[in-house]
Amino acid sequence: MCVSITEVSPSYPEAFVVDSDTQGKGPAGIGFSAPEVWGNVPQRNTSFTGRSELLDQLREHLTGQRDAVVLHALQGYGGVGKTMLAIEYIYRYSRDYEVIWWVPSDQQALMRSALAALAPRLGITGLPPDKLDEAIGAVRDALRRGQPYGRWLVVFDNADQPEDLKEVLPHGTGHVLVTSRNHRWKQSAKTLEVDVFMREESQEFLGRRVPGISEADAYRLAESLGDLPLALEQAGALMFETAMSVDTYLDRLSEEAGKVLGQGTVLDYPVPMAAAWSISLQRVRDQMPSAMALLHRIAYFGPEPIPLDLINLGRFVLAPSNLRDTIRDPYRMSDVVREIGRYALARLDNLRRTLQMHRIIQALIREELNEKEQETARHDVHLLLAAADPDRPDDYEAWEDYDNLVAHVGPSAIIDCDDPDVRRLATNVGRFLFVKGDLKACEAWLSRALEQWTDKFPPTDLHLLIVKRLLSTLLNALGRFDEAFAIGEDALGLLRQEHGEEHDETLIMLNVLGGILRQRGEFVRALELDEGSVPLHTRVFGSQHPNTFRATNNFAIDNALATRYEEALRLDEAIYEGRLNHYGNDGHYQVAFSRNAIARDLRLLGRYAEARSEGERTFATYADIVRQKTLIENHTDVLLQARELSVARRKAGAFDEAIELARTVFHRHRDTYGEDHPGTLAAAVSLANAQRLVGDHERSAEFSADTSARYAKTRGPDHPFTHGSALNTAIAHRLLGEPLKAKKLFESALAGLTRSLGEEHHYTLTCVTNLASVLADLGDNAEARRLGEESLERFRNVLGLDHPHTLACQANLVLDLNALGETERAADLKDDAIKRFTRALGEDYPDVLAVQRGLRLDFDFEPPNV
Repeated sequence: MCVSITEVSPSYPEAFVVDSDTQGKGPAGIGFSAPEVWGNVPQRNTSFTGRSELLDQLREHLTGQRDAVVLHALQGYGGVGKTMLAIEYIYRYSRDYEVIWWVPSDQQALMRSALAALAPRLGITGLPPDKLDEAIGAVRDALRRGQPYGRWLVVFDNADQPEDLKEVLPHGTGHVLVTSRNHRWKQSAKTLEVDVFMREESQEFLGRRVPGISEADAYRLAESLGDLPLALEQAGALMFETAMSVDTYLDRLSEEAGKVLGQGTVLDYPVPMAAAWSISLQRVRDQMPSAMALLHRIAYFGPEPIPLDLINLGRFVLAPSNLRDTIRDPYRMSDVVREIGRYALARLDNLRRTLQMHRIIQALIREELNEKEQETARHDVHLLLAAADPDRPDDYEAWEDYDNLVAHVGPSAIIDCDDPDVRRLATNVGRFLFVKGDLKACEAWLSRALEQWTDKFPPTDLHLLIVKRLLSTLLNALGRFDEAFAIGEDALGLLRQEHGEEHDETLIMLNVLGGILRQRGEFVRALELDEGSVPLHTRVFGSQHPNTFRATNNFAIDNALATRYEEALRLDEAIYEGRLNHYGNDGHYQVAFSRNAIARDLRLLGRYAEARSEGERTFATYADIVRQKTLIENHTDVLLQARELSVARRKAGAFDEAIELARTVFHRHRDTYGEDHPGTLAAAVSLANAQRLVGDHERSAEFSADTSARYAKTRGPDHPFTHGSALNTAIAHRLLGEPLKAKKLFESALAGLTRSLGEEHHYTLTCVTNLASVLADLGDNAEARRLGEESLERFRNVLGLDHPHTLACQANLVLDLNALGETERAADLKDDAIKRFTRALGEDYPDVLAVQRGLRLDFDFEPPNV
């Protein structure tokens, strides 16, 4: 059975909701045994009091519903101790679980990251670190199957809307416990109210918290505070630390309650809570002003734990003040932290060295401050967060630091800050969310920054332009190429205008825009842009800088897309030598990437044996890289190289080995990145071509047609790759004996390729030659011969006399000439084609044997990695 809190829907597991707050106490001495997997669970509150009936009901709900999906919810005021109830349940019943995992859920990005972090603890490996969706999906699947653990509990703490959890809640044999203060859960779950303490529980709690208090005084105090656990905790802490009498406290409470009500503030928490807080804060204010100053700052962090190391950065970045002096002195700082803990104004986790303030107390403190004090406290938090920025969002080793920062950058509203270091943190967070794979959170963050900074700063502001660059990169990854181009082109123009052609950000934007143009199928424009980018990179960074290698690599891809294969090979060989010298290791993943590019260029040049040989060596190198855990086995670069090798094997005549690898690559790509990912679509093309060559024409046709439709959806119906996949589909239909269907597909693809790439492009010539074959099948040998003559001349000009595609076109023309009675010329062309084929590929090469037998040769399409 799976228990969680969600709307009643077939797509949701069984649910149980606990309203989230962090007060409530539990009995000491209850046995605890940590399960095999234990993560992020807050410390147990050893003063937990009462709640026995609720704990029993919670236990019954979580373990008793085995047949039907029955949703449950616990709800009540803020401060009634609902999160503490969940924590106490965990510690009491930990022996019943193999996995217990705590997921902070008040921020989407934090929730998704915390859930994804469970993956390696479940033995899930091989997932890309930059793909949260895949990690979350793998976690949910493992929990659903109960492998390797069938008894698990996942707690989503402080969730808001039921919809927020729809795509992350696991199903299966374990339990899901969701805590929430949102009353909408009442509409979607059977509600069990968590109310304030019963009076007896309040008295019991105060008796333990304030030694010596009489039952009568405890009764009076509980009545005045409305039995609200968080308010009782505040009062108990104050009275214990100060020996304040109940009478004195109640007098003060009356005064402070009147003050709160007199402010006319509409509070979403009970007045006694505000009054109890006010008394405690006044005590801290009088005794230790620096502790009060720190509390003001903590109120502007998020409600998640704050690392003490982060606060200690204040000694470097805060303006001169008593607070900065306190932070600089470890002994005074220890006193401040203890003072805060004494009055239960924040919880200290000694194990994790963190401070955490309840969101209600945060709200109350913020309301107390005047506008100037609010501004100062918030800005200090911004400076602390900026000081903690590793400034390496692309570095996997820094991601844990960024996860900690993400918990606070949103609640503290760093996007509102004008400080350059804080704004750099804001852009780094956007980049981190992108490389981490949380694209939804990334888009929300960058869109918010773009909206606010556009209104606040001039269009040429550098940080604003960086946000535009990041957003264009994101949109390109999401397949929204037109939006990406519009934003990227605007940013590039402004960068050039304000910061010059040679500014680092201008050059980065150049590379991004070139990639977008390639994705849009605008190969010529991409080539022109990248051709100008390489000398700029060389002048600014030098010829041996990684940024220059990256720019040159893009230019090499442009040349390959423009059928300038020799130039692409020359560039890639230069990049390989440069990277080898720079990194000093032939096994470095960047060097291996360039070796794969060389293998691709050799294949495109028709040097199939060399391409396969180079590909097999690079394949072994990547295997070592994966074994060394530099890259994961399903990294896009690893899969790209494996796909390229499968194509090289196929072109070299090793059809069985080719299809085996092509099938593996496709499934890995699809399962890891999704069906519409560019790498998945390219892998699908390669697999369909391999299926055709082993005689599985029907499956090849279906696969190619589906891929063409997906290209049309993601890149547009007139994209060259859409037409290229349609070309492959047509080949399969011709081999299935469906020439009319094939002819229609060929003609449509040819029109599209001619429009987008021109008559002389390799892809266009490939389509023309295939069309000639189907026309011959339909008996129109004269038209087939005309197309063959034109294509042969163009192939010779574009690829040379000895390229396999030139020779295949020549061999097909031989058949049309023979059909029209031009046997003498046909014989000469056939002899010449066989000699050249044999010299280039060997006498046993499948195409050589096919030409000798008088069979037509097909020209398939393979998409490059753009």
